[in-house]
Amino acid sequence: MALVVQNGAGGATGLLAAYAKLNSQFEAAHPGVKIKFVTKSFDEVVSTAKLQLSGSNPPDVTQTNQGYQAMGTYAKAGLLLDLDDYAKKYDWVSRQSSKLLELNGHFSKDGVKMGEGPLWGISVTNAWIGLLMNMQVASQLGITAPPQTFAELEQDLATAKSKSVVPFQFGSSNGEMPAWLLSELMLAKGGPDAVNDIVFHRNDPTFKSPTAQWAAQTLKSWSDKGYFTPDYTAYKTDEAFSNFAQGKGLFDLAGSWLLPIPGSAEQTKNFKMVVFPSVSGEGPNAVAAGDMPWTIPTHSKHHDLAAEYINFISSEQAADALLASGNMPSFAPGDLDAQIAKANLPSASQDALKNGLAVINKGNPVPFIDWGAPDLYDAIKSGFETLAGGSMSVDSFQSHLQDAYGPYVSSLK
Repeated sequence: MALVVQNGAGGATGLLAAYAKLNSQFEAAHPGVKIKFVTKSFDEVVSTAKLQLSGSNPPDVTQTNQGYQAMGTYAKAGLLLDLDDYAKKYDWVSRQSSKLLELNGHFSKDGVKMGEGPLWGISVTNAWIGLLMNMQVASQLGITAPPQTFAELEQDLATAKSKSVVPFQFGSSNGEMPAWLLSELMLAKGGPDAVNDIVFHRNDPTFKSPTAQWAAQTLKSWSDKGYFTPDYTAYKTDEAFSNFAQGKGLFDLAGSWLLPIPGSAEQTKNFKMVVFPSVSGEGPNAVAAGDMPWTIPTHSKHHDLAAEYINFISSEQAADALLASGNMPSFAPGDLDAQIAKANLPSASQDALKNGLAVINKGNPVPFIDWGAPDLYDAIKSGFETLAGGSMSVDSFQSHLQDAYGPYVSSLK
């Protein structure tokens, strides 16, 4: 019997290696079951999800993106299985904080309220967006430490550009990085409420705000000054990451699931992963949530076995395997430092775990801003390239995002 499991972790070599190990263990415990593990990029999962979930032969288990444009839409359409009974059976609430489950898996059946209603999915890893920094390149530029404020970050970018070093490895081809950077800029300027209000539809949210204007102007400014990778529109997220891993550039914006950076300990010792700095210097704040939650399509054929698989990959046993691969599980062991030391992880992976948990436990984790409306992700992607390319003004970019966002928010009232 084949259990078809689809993930959206394409390019995340460490995470995929951990899943391969877990899949073998699951098969060993279930004689006669063979897992067909289908790997796609995040963009592929997002772009094909509705058609796939609506079909008669979807995967038995699939990762589904959070937010109104994905989980909320599919829950409303009846395309995802309500997991409340399985959550009670396996006591998933005891493994993860209710806050994490609300953010990543709960949605009202009408798709109107995120964080409320039935449980449709569960994340097995935490994920956050941070700055990768090559400290060897930094040293050659006379930079001795990661930036603590946004002003210091911009100074570092200018220094790199002045000395013909790529300041910021960036790729906009598949839309992820523009959405990440817009989220981080909104957070850096306006604090957690600037992002949370947009995503949770609080306090009359709008992209016509001064914070959104500043973020849009910064995107345009960085492009005009040549801070991004030359021909960045031709690169995808994993390709920008690969360029950075090869020692090209000072910074990269990356999800923690992309680590570990490939290479030997000697080759990777100079890489760090730090929190994107705020204008005020306060924090640590970051875009941080569970990785795409694992869900069961309504039209799939093996619901009980699919739920058993999700239970296994979200277990304490699985958490140890995920941590050993440099990924941050949905709950951390009490002896985190000892486990990290035991795993002998590269420095950037250690940073990703420690700094990511610091954001979640001591700072302010916020969701991805594109979760706020179904059409927002595509609007950010198309608008960013037009804005950065010089064919759209800052005001027009704000209006472009508001057109994709405002009518949807109004429709829910």
